[in-house]
Amino acid sequence: MKASKLLKIIRKNLKEYPIDYLRNKVTDPRYRDPLTKKLAKYNSGVYDDIYAMEIIDDFEINDSVIKNMRADIGFYFDRYSAGDDENKRFTENISLYLALIAKRPLHPFSEDRKDDVYLFDGTYYCKGRMKYIHDERSLCRYCVCKNVGFSGLF
Repeated sequence: MKASKLLKIIRKNLKEYPIDYLRNKVTDPRYRDPLTKKLAKYNSGVYDDIYAMEIIDDFEINDSVIKNMRADIGFYFDRYSAGDDENKRFTENISLYLALIAKRPLHPFSEDRKDDVYLFDGTYYCKGRMKYIHDERSLCRYCVCKNVGFSGLF
């Protein structure tokens, strides 16, 4: 499938998502967990990127990768959050966009090497990838992040 076609499908799938709810989590005092706020900010920014993106040099994405990724996300939601179809659809589409079109990490990142996911010298790194990539049907297999060597963990 062409990336432009996948992007069109992603946009269609996200059209009805209540993005203002997610954006409000960033400043809503009821959400005190900094990780929740960080994820809300990152994912709402990705949502905006999806609608702003124009693919100039279209490229092919293997249909089986799309299918497998959707199935792996489905597996995760069936196991940990059954019935949460709205967030499953959102997560699925955001993840497809990040991994296959934008080529960015599935998690928020910074340029601070002390963070778990960071950008250094044009490459994304994840401190948890070496551990989590071995989880059953891990999405780390699709993420652009590289493993951090042992010395990079400190």
